[in-house]
Order: sequence, then C-alpha cells, then structure tokens
Amino acid sequence: MGYPKGSRVWWCPVGRLGALPLHAAGMYNDKGVLIEGFPNLYVSSYTPTLSSLIASRETAVKGGSGLRLLAVGQSNSLPKVKEEFSKLKSLLPNNVLKIQDGHEAESDKVLGDLRDHPWVHFACHGSLDAGSPFKSGFVLHNNKKISLRDIMQAKLPNAELAFLAACHSAAMESESETPDEVLTLAAAMQFCGFRSIVGTLWTMSDEDGPVLAEKFYMHMLRNGLDDTDVCDSAEAVHLTTKSMREAGVPLHRWTTFVHVGI
Repeated sequence: MGYPKGSRVWWCPVGRLGALPLHAAGMYNDKGVLIEGFPNLYVSSYTPTLSSLIASRETAVKGGSGLRLLAVGQSNSLPKVKEEFSKLKSLLPNNVLKIQDGHEAESDKVLGDLRDHPWVHFACHGSLDAGSPFKSGFVLHNNKKISLRDIMQAKLPNAELAFLAACHSAAMESESETPDEVLTLAAAMQFCGFRSIVGTLWTMSDEDGPVLAEKFYMHMLRNGLDDTDVCDSAEAVHLTTKSMREAGVPLHRWTTFVHVGI
C-alpha cells in the first residue's frame, strides 16, 4: 500500500462488505495461523461514514474531562463478567471506576451515570433492530433494555470511549433496510457521540472477555490515569489481538474484535 508499517488504516465498507473482517485480510496456513497480512502491517479501524469520523476527530480532546469509567454488566447470564470486572478493579481506583452489575444495572441509573463517565464498558448482550435502529441497544436487568434512542437523548457531552463486550456489537444486521449502509451497534454509538468504540463482529468467547479487557486497559493506562488518550484505543485493540494470536487463540476468536472511530 505504500504506507509505513504500523500506520493507521480506516475501513469504510458499504453493503455486505460491512460483515467481513477486512482488518484480518492476509495469508493463513491450513491451521488458520497468520503468515502475513494486514494484522502484521497496519492498525485497523472502521468508520460507518467519513463524516462521522471527521466529527469524532474534531471533538476529541486528549485527557478529556477526567478519566471515569462506568462498567455495566449482567454476570447472572454471562459468568465471566465478574472476572472481567475484577480485572478492571485491579487497574482502576474506586473514585475512577463505577460498576453496575445485575439488578444494579437499571436503565435510569445507567443513563444518569453515563453523563458523568466519559468511558463506558458494556459486558452484556446487545440487541440490533434493523427496522427501527434507535430501538437497538443493550440488555440489562430483567431483560430490560437501554436503547440507542435513550443514549442519544441523554446528550452526553463528555462521551469518549465505549467498550462493547456484547455479542455481535459491531455486526451488520442481515435484514437491514439500508443495504448500502453499515448498521452496527458500534457505529450507532459513534453517532451517539462516542469517539472510539471497541466491538465484536460475531459472538465472542466468554473466556476472552477478561483477557481482552485487562490487556486493553493496561495499554490505555500505561502512562498513568492523568495521561490517557482515547486515540490510543485502536492500538490497544491491535496489540491485544496480536497477543491473542501469539498465544495460539483460534482465528475466529481474535478476528471478531474491531475498533470503530478515531
């Protein structure tokens, strides 16, 4: 491509291309081990539209309004969530991290805390409605949902990073009424104001959640709590999935993780 190794590359796929793991393009052996390709050469990100990427770049501010992370999960239906949140607790002090799990994760509480937490980590199931995109969202306590409409109407001026450890959070709805547009929960979160989003193209393995979260946030926090940059999130995903490959994690498990935004 003519770009230096390690350069950022943004994918802006249309139609059915949005369902493909373009970031993982390369040569593989018969065991699914990467020989050479994009994962070894570039740091990949996705964007639903160029205008949304430009808007995210214009509003991004290094250091933001102060690091605060809201973690929302459903450990009653996803057993590994408790371990995932334990990893977060080991990295972040109580005045930075707030956890809402199980019955504590109610839509009104989550929306209220989103206003005060520039970073959010959803460890729950995602729901995508192609016919009514803004009814899509995340399943909380008692199968109640916080919708994208709820998040958008909350008007989150400090929204920076959303980590969506939810099934199919970046996957394109197969029956979308807008086949030329890439409709995903991750893309919708960008439209809701979040500058960077981590999502999955298909169902993630439960055991990968804690590992991914720990390695991702370790990279994001490597310079300390007072020197975080949301623009580092693409590299954090890149390095984390690289470590998964090196550990022998199967192809379908590491390729599901993608970065959207700046």
